[in-house]
Amino acid sequence: MSPVSVQTIELAGQTVAYQLKRSRRRTIGFTISHDGLVVTAPLRLGVREVERALRTKSGWILGKLADWQSRPAPRSLRLESGAVLPWLGAERRLILEPQGVRTRVIEHCDAILIRHDPDLSGELRTRTLTQALQRFYKREGETLMAPKVEAYASQLGRPVRKVIVRDQKRRWGSCAPDATIRLNWRLMGFPEALVDYVCAHEAAHLVEPNHSPAYWRVVESLMPDWKPRRQRMRDEADRWVVF
Repeated sequence: MSPVSVQTIELAGQTVAYQLKRSRRRTIGFTISHDGLVVTAPLRLGVREVERALRTKSGWILGKLADWQSRPAPRSLRLESGAVLPWLGAERRLILEPQGVRTRVIEHCDAILIRHDPDLSGELRTRTLTQALQRFYKREGETLMAPKVEAYASQLGRPVRKVIVRDQKRRWGSCAPDATIRLNWRLMGFPEALVDYVCAHEAAHLVEPNHSPAYWRVVESLMPDWKPRRQRMRDEADRWVVF
């Protein structure tokens, strides 16, 4: 069976397309975004069982799909001086400075400055500048978020093998069975209180690997006000520009 396939199902009279992904997880997971519905299911779970789970959650799924359709699509980044980048709940201006051959990204006052080869053009320019920005966000993300995760893990008395900040299209974070925690570099666009929530959320998985009531009790022990933070995270999920 292919690990990823596109399926459709009738829910309350509506035809809903969804992407079905197979993984080693033990339960079915649902993710809804501007890109639609993604269902992650155990490798050996049959399509009928997946559809049964979808029908059980039909009200929630249709409501979330409608909510996402009503939201504005994420903005695309203009790779030119004066463009605005989200940064820890605020904004930073992008400055491009054609200078030298090596591409460098530095903080300049309240702006993000990219020095780049003045001969760059077309697709190569777009790719070079985009990758440079992503590396900058990842580097700054590791500096900010790794100590936060380690502090929460220390409160729980659990070791963290490694904290990795990387590109994750559909998740803000994940915790692997070997205690490696991966975080999305795009978190650097959100207010620090929400970054804290995601770090605590993933650290709690060092104790409870699923989202059972026991898991949420662990989260609450780290962050008593986790519920409004989680809701705010959902509300602000589309604040990101795309690059």
